[in-house]
Amino acid sequence: MSPRVHVRAARAADLPLLQPWLRPGAARALPAADARTEAWLVAAGAGDQPLACLRLRHVIGLDLPRHWYHAGWVVHAAPELGLFQRLQTLQLGNDLTGASELADIAWQPMLDRAGQARVLAPLLRGAIAMLRGGMPLPGALPLLIAELPGRRDADGRSPFWQGLGRPFHDGDPAQAAQQLGPAWRSHVAALMPRQPVYAAFLPPGAQAAIGQADPAQAVLADLLGAAGLRPDGHVTIDDGGPVLTAPLQALVPPPTPTAPPPA
Repeated sequence: MSPRVHVRAARAADLPLLQPWLRPGAARALPAADARTEAWLVAAGAGDQPLACLRLRHVIGLDLPRHWYHAGWVVHAAPELGLFQRLQTLQLGNDLTGASELADIAWQPMLDRAGQARVLAPLLRGAIAMLRGGMPLPGALPLLIAELPGRRDADGRSPFWQGLGRPFHDGDPAQAAQQLGPAWRSHVAALMPRQPVYAAFLPPGAQAAIGQADPAQAVLADLLGAAGLRPDGHVTIDDGGPVLTAPLQALVPPPTPTAPPPA
């Protein structure tokens, strides 16, 4: 029988264990700098040891602008010549400013898919309960978002960044994220083009990565989908990973995963 998992607030003493799980650029301050706007939660098992973590931000982008690409389409047509082309575009913007965010979701690396579902489901339920029980903050949108990491090659490089970001900033994104934390994407966005970018001008690998999540995030993606979050066309500016969104009133706490039958 699987051990019981409970959700609690993260403590400063948890940080040494959580840090290796977090991606470069994740916020690492514990406790949260402002309990009104964000909270750290952990799912813990036997002995109260953390198995997964999540940072809930109640409102984003009001102190430092956040940027995303919106993947849209433009049509070029010349009916008299029988020509028609539908081309994908990427437009840099701040559309999701003011939303709440599920961020820095990470888990114990040794967990299998069933174990990931077992620890992430109560963590998401706890975060949704906190959102429902909290008072709206000034400037907040009634919207929840979660960014999924995009695809990377065997060397850990993002095809999306190599195709779109590197011509404008040739530094190492992982190193910049490690040094600057969550703010680094706001800084690097100042170097990105403000005009729509035609995806057809990007290398094939970068085009294929637009809106595609890292396969290792499959369990998390399924649970977020069960909670009502869906891709809305926004992607992250560093690796092109999908941004999932849901109106707060449409959120559904993900169900408790069922244990597999005994072999």
